[in-house]
Amino acid sequence: MTLIDSAARMSTVALEAASWLPDAMSTSLQRAPVADGVGRMLEAVRTAGEAAASGAKASAPGGRELLATEDSVDVGGHRDAYELRLYREADGTYTLELHMKIEFNFEDGADGLAWTPEEKQAFMDDYVHEVESAWDGHGFTTDDGKEVTLDIRLDVSEQESGFFGRVRDLMDPSENYNINVLRIPDGDFHRSSVGPGNISHLDSEDNRAVSKGASMPQVGTAHEFGHMIGLPDEYHDGHPNQSDKDSIMNSGMEVRERHLDLVEDWVENNS
Repeated sequence: MTLIDSAARMSTVALEAASWLPDAMSTSLQRAPVADGVGRMLEAVRTAGEAAASGAKASAPGGRELLATEDSVDVGGHRDAYELRLYREADGTYTLELHMKIEFNFEDGADGLAWTPEEKQAFMDDYVHEVESAWDGHGFTTDDGKEVTLDIRLDVSEQESGFFGRVRDLMDPSENYNINVLRIPDGDFHRSSVGPGNISHLDSEDNRAVSKGASMPQVGTAHEFGHMIGLPDEYHDGHPNQSDKDSIMNSGMEVRERHLDLVEDWVENNS
């Protein structure tokens, strides 16, 4: 219901209430101030609405146009892995937003090693920072000359615990991925992976950079995100890019042009 609808309803209620009073108190002279007050309220609501609309237009990106969108991208063996939105900017360039909703399930470790609320929030904050630092802002040029910049948009939250939390999660399967994060001792290591069913397994150390023989240490969460958008490992024997140690899908942190081929194909097929 809008503010104007609410004000109109208040006006009706006020006038009806006045009709229940004794005749001596329900004359037109006594009703006039009520009507005038409602009129002033409606005018204030209208003026505020116009000002808000004007402010929204002024703050909106000028000339931005949504060209294509897909809310359930299936890729790399994962269903509904993310959402894509392609925009043409006012300067003629293009922005491809990749939206991914993630729910984290924090698992306590052995020997009473438990997550604190502060540690959970810090992990989610660091996860967003590390993934966006690695992947956000990379660009590519399509075969027909579109200059496109990738804009990573992550929506992260903690999965509700308990029976009712699991029920609500089943009733609202809007997340693209569920990530289980195991609490391990500081400096320890536990194998991370992205499996079928859009479920990923990480540990509490995966936001920290670890040297794996490349020119810079690798952050596990940034590497695993590559799997979440459909990319394979490149360090296996026989892979054509096995020697590219600095690649983020190998042992380093460099995002290569080939890593954007999947989304580039989508842009070319949808614009």
